[in-house]
Amino acid sequence: MAWQLHYTSARSGPTGRAGFQFVAETPGLPDGTRAAVTPYLSYRPPPDAPLSPGDAELDLFPVSLLYDEVDGRPLLLRCRYLGRDYSGRYGNFFAHAVVAEPEELEGLRPAELWQAAHWTALPAPGPALDPLEELTPGSALDPEALAGWLASAGPGDPYALLARLVDAVAGVLQRGHGRVVLVADDVEAIARWIAVVSYSLPVSAAARLTFVTYTADPDGAAQRLVGTTPAVWATAQNHASHASAFDLRDGVTDGGAGRFARTVARCWRARDFGGLDALAELAPPDDPAREGAAALLALCRGDAGVTPDEGCGWPPWSTPSWSSWR
Repeated sequence: MAWQLHYTSARSGPTGRAGFQFVAETPGLPDGTRAAVTPYLSYRPPPDAPLSPGDAELDLFPVSLLYDEVDGRPLLLRCRYLGRDYSGRYGNFFAHAVVAEPEELEGLRPAELWQAAHWTALPAPGPALDPLEELTPGSALDPEALAGWLASAGPGDPYALLARLVDAVAGVLQRGHGRVVLVADDVEAIARWIAVVSYSLPVSAAARLTFVTYTADPDGAAQRLVGTTPAVWATAQNHASHASAFDLRDGVTDGGAGRFARTVARCWRARDFGGLDALAELAPPDDPAREGAAALLALCRGDAGVTPDEGCGWPPWSTPSWSSWR
């Protein structure tokens, strides 16, 4: 089961006071959950967004989907800008939080929930929210659809960009600190890249890949994979020393990525999802043995570019049935 919370600025919420507050929640919320979720409840529009947007402009503001962990439970938090609050002042936003037991996400990558049906655009009219018995992914970010999108996700070579991005994320996961920043005008593109990277990892590694699709503070974000807009990134302070940044508008040139990341990109190019699964079984991305494992898989997949140096580094595991991967 998963619990829901709604948070926004209201004239009079369950406590009777005015201002930002939790206005609805699932009964039986575990103790301490509100306090644990509260630090994540924020939304600042990009600096180049209109200061007084009309209703038609509100849909242009980037949606923030955050995935993290609170008190040992997965947190999924979706924030969208509402413009005016009950008093007519601008700056209001609506946050819809879902706090789940870990088993509710078994077999899922959190990025799959980008357009899940349970997300609501506005606060509920009453203070009680139903529990979510099952977290059901949206259909927009399934692997087949992403593979079709990725093939033309320019500019430049999207597979070279993917390899560099996977390399950077694997490094962050292995170190256990740092972040990778994605910069784009369109938050939908950021969500898709996060999903592609998530599917490129074993489920267990994707569970540790915390992310946010949009933040106005990329330099202070605690998540490992962070999305933001060009206007925000241009004004961020000291970002170069704290994060690897990828401007999705520019693309990247080939080269610079390790064998593991290049093998992942090759699998996506060929829509070889079985290859991604096999690579996940051989070595997780935060395992130093991942380069040798990827070289071994690349050989089994007929990649003539594997060098002898790459192929000799894999550890002496019990040999699986390679014929089943061909």
